[in-house]
This record gives sequence, structure tokens and C-alpha cells, in this order.
Amino acid sequence: MEQREKTTELNYFENPRYANKPSEFVAEDGNYICHFPGSVYEYTPPEQFRMIQRLYDEDGTLRSKTTYILRSPINNVECDRDGFITKKVNFELDVRCDTIDGMDYLSFFEKEGWYDRSTGQTAFRREPYPLNTGEFTKKVFRCFEFSYDDTTMYVQIYHIKNIPQQFLNKYGTKREDGTTYLKDKNGDLPKGTLIVVYIIDIPTGTYKVDWEYILYIE
Repeated sequence: MEQREKTTELNYFENPRYANKPSEFVAEDGNYICHFPGSVYEYTPPEQFRMIQRLYDEDGTLRSKTTYILRSPINNVECDRDGFITKKVNFELDVRCDTIDGMDYLSFFEKEGWYDRSTGQTAFRREPYPLNTGEFTKKVFRCFEFSYDDTTMYVQIYHIKNIPQQFLNKYGTKREDGTTYLKDKNGDLPKGTLIVVYIIDIPTGTYKVDWEYILYIE
């Protein structure tokens, strides 16, 4: 008789990790946890840099658990209503190209200056995030948006508070006085909200960068 594997995950309502907690909190292991109707997101501290998404039925039964690193799922487990595992996928075995400029995406965007896991500094807040909690990971995940077709990946970066110096040095324009800045599509340094887009050719890992300033009109 075939042995069926059962999940070790607890029912949502029976899990002391979530019981009587606010909608967002930091657990004892440092994970930053966010509750939404029918789902829970756990952001691990910077050294792990993972987001774990759990989806539940209304009665608290776990239906799926997916782990992500930045843009992509690493693994996924799906369960039936009795807690038996019906599907298990390891996306790390996917043969699709997952590098840019010879590096994995996680390392590449760190080198570009958008975040620093060793200091907690990001381009999305002036002061660094605490290193012992997943608050850093949560912030970074929420500022990156990925989409792609068969051959091209589009990475949009939002909520930029300070443009990384590495990014300015690499893609910016120098004034006569030596300062470096980014132009908008109509000319000089504007006042507005910056969005940066990396356009990546998936088969080769080569890329180009574009950006735009969204100007607010009163």
C-alpha cells in the first residue's frame, strides 16, 4: 500500500505562532509575519532573505506553502483537506536561466546598491533596518516587482528614497561640476517619484536599464 506523506504544518487556528497576535509582528526567531484573510506571509532575516507564503482554507487547514527568494519560488507544497501532501515541487531544479551579468539576481541587485544584507541599509529608507528581524526582507520584497514573457524579464523597483551611489556611478550623467545625476526623459534632474526598470534577456543574462520620474501634478 502506498504511503502518503502528511504535512507537519499546524492548522492556522491551532498554531501558537499566530494565536492572539496582531496582523503584523516579529516572532521569536526574528521572522516578520503578516496576516491577511486566508494567508500568512513570513519574511526571514537578511541572512536567509526568504519569504514564506502559507495559504489556508477558512477552517484553518493548510492548502499550500511556497518559499520565495526575491523574485522566484524556490519550492512549493500543496495539501488536501486531510493534511496529506498532494504536490511537491522544487523550483531550484528549473533549467530556465536565472542569472544576470553572470550573477544570481539576489547578488546582482545587492551589488547595484539597492540593499546591503550585511548592514541592513536599503535604498528604500534613510536609516538601516534591524538585522535580527525579517523587517529588512519584507521591505525589499515589497519594492521589487517582476514580470516576464518567454525571453525577457522586467524588474521594476519602486519606493526609492535615496538613489544608490553605485547606480548613479554606473548609469548617471555627470555635470560640469562633477556631480552625478539621473535625467528624466525630458531633460534635467526632476522632482518626482523615481521608478527603475531592469530589462533582462533571460537566455543570455544580459540587460539594459531604464528609469522614469512620475511627476505629481497638483
